[in-house]
Formats: sequence, C-alpha cells, structure tokens
Amino acid sequence: MNLTTTADSVMMFCILASMAIFDAFSTLLSILKKGIFVDQRSLLMKKTNRELKEMLVGVEKISKLNKKQLVDLILVAS
Repeated sequence: MNLTTTADSVMMFCILASMAIFDAFSTLLSILKKGIFVDQRSLLMKKTNRELKEMLVGVEKISKLNKKQLVDLILVAS
C-alpha cells in the first residue's frame, strides 16, 4: 500500500466523520425547536374546539366548556 492511497483513505474518513457529526449536531438543535421545550398550552390553544373535544374522547360533560377549560382539562388528563 502506498502513501497516496493511505492519505486518501484518511481524508475520506475525516470527511465522512465530519459529515456525521454535523448531521448529529443539527438533529440535536432541531429537537430544541420542535420538541420538548415547546409550551404545550400554546400548542393546544392553536387547535379548534372540535379538535380539543376529539382529544377528550370518553370524558363526559365537555360540550359546554370553552377553549381554555378544554385545554386545562387536557393538560390535567395527560
């Protein structure tokens, strides 16, 4: 094995490793935007009353509740 093929192999490994590290880092950053740090109350307030009531299947006496009460009920249930 000569020096140029070894150097090419090392360079290819470094390029692939840096691409994998960059992909992992960008995935971690996307979790912060999309995932666990998003306020659930604000997400639920964007839904319609019909969608909120569909999330509360099996719960009785929800027909007269307003959106804030439905959201509170969902947050307590989960």
